[in-house]
Amino acid sequence: MQLRTAPSVVLIDVGDTMAKAHPSWLDVYSTVFEKHGIEASQPAFEQAFRSAWVEWAHEGPFEATEEASFQRLTELDRIVFGKLGYRDLPIDFFRDVDLAFRQRTAFFVFPDVIPSLDAMQAAGLRLGVVSNWGWYAPELLQTLELAKHFEIMSISARVGYQKPSPVIFEHALDLLDVRPEAAIHVGDDPEADVAGARRVGIEPVLIDRRGRIDRPIGVDAETGEVPLIRDFGELLDLLDITRPMELAS
Repeated sequence: MQLRTAPSVVLIDVGDTMAKAHPSWLDVYSTVFEKHGIEASQPAFEQAFRSAWVEWAHEGPFEATEEASFQRLTELDRIVFGKLGYRDLPIDFFRDVDLAFRQRTAFFVFPDVIPSLDAMQAAGLRLGVVSNWGWYAPELLQTLELAKHFEIMSISARVGYQKPSPVIFEHALDLLDVRPEAAIHVGDDPEADVAGARRVGIEPVLIDRRGRIDRPIGVDAETGEVPLIRDFGELLDLLDITRPMELAS
């Protein structure tokens, strides 16, 4: 499936699009488990996290401050660990988790990302981040050597709305001073990224690095069919940009 437009702007999600928790979300959380006497299996943690996210997530508005961001993430983690049987964890646990997820070692940048960002910039495209993330996303992206590729970052904790809210996309467009028809948005979540982008008239591209989504995307009122890629090499193909040598195969 091809793009309908020739974009001048590419907006990009972070988690599971450019980088992932390393080796997993549970492994990063686990770095503070021993200190606080916590045990959790991968299946139990994943089930608890998915269920907690449904209870916790909302588009906004919410307070866009550093402290409010910490409190929102603490609320999510309290729900997760409550479901795992830990209902009275001290605030120090949540502060330790917050610090764990700010470390360079907590994330793995997919190897196709930086060469592809370089290629898109060389082709004259403007790049921006649109991500549901905590307050320290800009600092983390700097640590991951990704920040320098982007003109703007529209981060949920700093905007006060999260995808699929149109506000977080509109904020990115306002910062870049472009119309939605000039942009595409690349992300891994059919609701947050695909439906969210389409709510403001941005053409979405869905990335599926784990092979979880069948081709083609099923048609429904929100998403319809959407270009589906497996990595950023395929994104370059979609944009008709020659792959750099390290991605040529």
